[in-house]
Order: sequence, then C-alpha cells, then structure tokens
Amino acid sequence: MIRLLIVEDDTNLSFLIKKKLERQGDYLVETAVDGKEGLKAITSFRPDIVVSDLEMGDGMDGNTMIEKIRQSNNDIPVIVLTGKMEFLKQSGANMYLNKPFNVQQLDLNIKSLLQQKGIGTESDNSYKIGRFTFDTASRRLVLGDQETRVTPTGAKVLEMLCREMGKCVDRKKIQGTIWGDYDNESISHNLDVQIDKLRGALKADPDVSIEIIKKTGIILRG
Repeated sequence: MIRLLIVEDDTNLSFLIKKKLERQGDYLVETAVDGKEGLKAITSFRPDIVVSDLEMGDGMDGNTMIEKIRQSNNDIPVIVLTGKMEFLKQSGANMYLNKPFNVQQLDLNIKSLLQQKGIGTESDNSYKIGRFTFDTASRRLVLGDQETRVTPTGAKVLEMLCREMGKCVDRKKIQGTIWGDYDNESISHNLDVQIDKLRGALKADPDVSIEIIKKTGIILRG
C-alpha cells in the first residue's frame, strides 16, 4: 500500500485524486490544504511520497514546504503539480506534472518515482500476459527460466495495455498519460517504436499479440 500525501488548496481536486487512486486499492491517501498542514502530515502520517501544488492561497506555498522538507534532511520523493512553470523553483522536488493532467498519468509517475527510489515497490502489480508474467516493479517479462527487462517507457505502455487487456486503448490516451502530449507526431512515432520493442520481447509466446488499430488505438491480446 502506497501512503500518499496530497498538498493542494483546491479541495475538490484533491478529493477527486484521492477517490480515484484509493479506488485502485494501491493507495492510502491523506490530504492537506497548504504547506504548513503538509509538514505536520509528513510527521504524523509518514507518507511514502508527496504530491504538492505550488500556489496555495494565503498558506505556505509548495516551494517553501519542499525547502523545509529538504532542510530537515528528509529525502521523501516529491512530485510538484503546476500550471505555471515560472513559479517552479529548485527547491528539491523530484518530478513535476504540468496542469492539466489525468489521474492515470499521476499514478504511473508516482509508481515510476517510487521504483527509482526503491520505495513501496511491493505495492505494484504483476500481470499475466499469455504464458508471460510481467512484473511492473522490476520491468521484467518472465517466461519459464527466461526473462527480459523492458525499458521504463515501454513498461509504462505495457502496464496501460495490461490494465485493459483485450480492449482497444486510445493511443492519444497513452501519449497523454505517459508523455503529457496527446497530439504530437514525434511522440506518436515514439509510441510505435515502443510497441515494436514490446512485440519483440513477447514473441516467444505466439498467443500474445499487440495490434495497432490505425488512428484509433492499441490492443494487447494474450
């Protein structure tokens, strides 16, 4: 279970994120409305990771909160949410997401950052793909005594496809979730490259396939 602290003065937004993430079963979420409350929650709740806005009304802002976290030698991972990059300072955040974003994009970035830090990876899922087992924490595809490690980006693509096995996943949804851009030709090409690499990694099981539906989406079958 990932212990997540959301520091956001928009209570409707934090409530929405909390409910959507907790519905997955992977998260226990606490919220705070400004940096001052966030610092208290870090002590009492002891989160694995913090997701914070930057501007928070009259309360302590996100930059100041992160600076205080780092001054106390706390290396907890922090993801910053912002719609105004000019407010982002070098305060010690590990990652940022530009508003607007979707919750699935946030989920993937949280898990990716925790994997990099070696924190909470036991909460990640494994998926069966035909005769393969895909371990999201280690990015390994295992078939018998053989295993292949996929790229970090390829793992994110494959996890999205696994979540909707046998269904057509809109390619713009994949692009927006992973790359943050729904309509970019170079990113679309990058996605096709990742699919080719995944096909190669999965070719040992002929019952597994990744089908590209032209201009529509991608289907993983297995």
